Amino acid sequence: MTIYRRAWTMRLLEGAEARYDAAHAAIWPELARQMLADGICRFHLFRSGLMIFAVQERRTPFPASETPPSELTLRWWQSMAPLMVTDKEGRPERTELKEVFALDAVSAEKDIAE
Repeated sequence: MTIYRRAWTMRLLEGAEARYDAAHAAIWPELARQMLADGICRFHLFRSGLMIFAVQERRTPFPASETPPSELTLRWWQSMAPLMVTDKEGRPERTELKEVFALDAVSAEKDIAE
């Protein structure tokens, strides 16, 4: 099964670490449901100091172009805006990352066995 993945970084504002962590520990259930309905099967956030590393995975390709965010996503971003570096519209600034390596255990075990 093919898994499509994308990753990016974002930055927090100084002193926002605990509030950011707490907000994500109490993610809105409707936001989680929306991500699942949109095809996201995994979404991980990692933090090192002020740097956030995000990874999303889905079973179908990501849209070729950005789709407009939902009202729910916009509300979440508004709640996060005081904690993060954002653009003029209050959206988190993100730097897309290029995947350079992935190890898939199922595929690797099959290849090794051959």
